[in-house]
Amino acid sequence: MKHWLQRLRGKYRPMDRRERGVAMLVVLTWLALMISLVSEFTYGTTVDAAQAANARDEIRAHYLARSSVNLSRLLIKIQQKFVDPAMGQAKQMLQTALGGSNANNSSTGAAGAASNPMSPLSFSLRVTDYAGPLMGFFSGSKEEVSSLGNLIGIDTAGIKGLGLKSGSFDAEITAEDGKIDVACGSGVTPTRSRQLTVYRLLIGLMTSRRFDRLFSEADTTGQFTTRPEVARAIIDWADADDQMFSPEGASGSEDYKYDARADRYRAHDNSYDSIEELKMVRGVSDAFMEAFAPHLTVYASDPECRVNLGAISNKNGGDCTPLLMGIVRAAATPDPTKPPTDPSVLDDSRLYPIASVACDRASAAGFDNLQSITQLMKNPQTAVMPDDPRYRIFQGMQPITINDGELAKLAKVEAPRVYRIVATGVSGRVKKKITVIVDTRRSIANPLTMNPAAEKAAGVLQYWREE
Repeated sequence: MKHWLQRLRGKYRPMDRRERGVAMLVVLTWLALMISLVSEFTYGTTVDAAQAANARDEIRAHYLARSSVNLSRLLIKIQQKFVDPAMGQAKQMLQTALGGSNANNSSTGAAGAASNPMSPLSFSLRVTDYAGPLMGFFSGSKEEVSSLGNLIGIDTAGIKGLGLKSGSFDAEITAEDGKIDVACGSGVTPTRSRQLTVYRLLIGLMTSRRFDRLFSEADTTGQFTTRPEVARAIIDWADADDQMFSPEGASGSEDYKYDARADRYRAHDNSYDSIEELKMVRGVSDAFMEAFAPHLTVYASDPECRVNLGAISNKNGGDCTPLLMGIVRAAATPDPTKPPTDPSVLDDSRLYPIASVACDRASAAGFDNLQSITQLMKNPQTAVMPDDPRYRIFQGMQPITINDGELAKLAKVEAPRVYRIVATGVSGRVKKKITVIVDTRRSIANPLTMNPAAEKAAGVLQYWREE
């Protein structure tokens, strides 16, 4: 044993100083390699998990938004099939009790308007105005659903299908036929009488002095435009002929120089595809769209281009006062080349207070008929209750006179037909928005389902946009 130890000692050679630490370098290199590999693996796994979560939330938010659209169409159907008939019966009962008028007895209503402040206005219920709270029963948490149920005295604990475990959806429903249809009378065969109606409505809408700045500043191309020029350009963009529209009748050819711009293009010369297309028209700026786009549409369905005053509302953040002021001014100006029959309609300080109160009451009660509006202009105190401080102020104001027949050429009062649905679905950090236009009486040209009757009953889709 001792012999072997001596031999081993003889073979042992001390390590050179330069050879020390090699093992340490190998270990450090190996650790660095493993750390980089683990980091890369962890990062890749995190990215993949985030992408999977985003894809999941994308799909979930999309279908939550679609669920909101479907529930909105159901609310519209409930409004038309159940609520509107009930409100019609209630109006008749109210008119009988108050001795008021109906749509077929305007003379009685005119006489009763002065004596009864409530006679020019009826009352209505639009469940579509409360789409947001109603959606809460289906999209909220259990606590939110329970609190909503308590507000109306319903115990939701035993009701299945209410609320969501994750995500949410909401919807805003507005009537589209309570706006000026700039596409009316356009297309391959434009109709001058309809174009003249649209022209009168547009001029009336833009007349207010509060919009003077829009027409006193140059646009991005350095051009100045007047109110009549913008109204003509909007009409000419969507008609197929080459003649410039003019309320006088005779006119020259269209020459809006769209092809002389840096980004050259040509006029559409056909019906508008969307309201955003107005931005292509000469004189229509972002400021113009901000001021007037809420009162314009391309989806209304009245063949005579009339605005449905039964669909106007101040709810959902809207303001129908400028629109009603424009309609009153257009009715007072049968010939747009001449001054109005009642010059007082041009005075914002007189027309605006009456129109704003009328819009507030229209949002809460609804107009009974067109005669109620003309009587309201003549007797503005009927828009408020006698104990309202504004009652005496309106009593001292000079009446504004508009002709019933001229108003009937520009407006009507009936239940809304065309609706705009803006549905949103939220899941995680993903938010989806779907904008839909639904026409509840339009015929289906191209059915999307195997049951066209049911599809038509739910409302025909005119527009669908996801973003």
